[in-house]
Amino acid sequence: MRIVLMLAALALSGCSTPKPAMEQANHGVGMIAQLESSLTEFRRVERNSMKARADSLLAQRKAIAFVDREKQRDLQARVAAGDKLSVTLIDNLVANTEGLALSQAEYSDSNARNEAAVAALLAPIPDTRSGTSTAQARLAEMGEELGWDIRRSELQAFIKAVKDSVEDGKKKIEEAEKKAND
Repeated sequence: MRIVLMLAALALSGCSTPKPAMEQANHGVGMIAQLESSLTEFRRVERNSMKARADSLLAQRKAIAFVDREKQRDLQARVAAGDKLSVTLIDNLVANTEGLALSQAEYSDSNARNEAAVAALLAPIPDTRSGTSTAQARLAEMGEELGWDIRRSELQAFIKAVKDSVEDGKKKIEEAEKKAND
């Protein structure tokens, strides 16, 4: 019991958080705030860059699909102008109107696939605010001096744990002595 009282007196006299630890914790809070600010700006710039790339890529793919469709129209115009080399091909196409409809459908499908492919490229950068705010809150707790009530309750819990351990040790010694005497 004297040991417990000595430990209690010792704990009460030096139960404060060391200043360097509090300063490091507070410094960590500030660093995380700066990190989150930089990450937010990075996400914004990256999102704008990806949007510009996606718009450019989509415009290029639409232009390619447009050129493919215009080739078909050009071929039709040449036949109408009397191009004898293309007449057979055009006659077959006119006879097969499904071919022209299919060409238009392929153009529409190609544009839809291109839009879907470009949209898939625009996956946003994951948000880290919840993780960094949790770490920041924990560091902020470490940067504050514990109040008297918390220190007292922690000390009482420590004293009780030591007392329980001592009593448990005494019981084990008594049980061991009884077994040794039997």
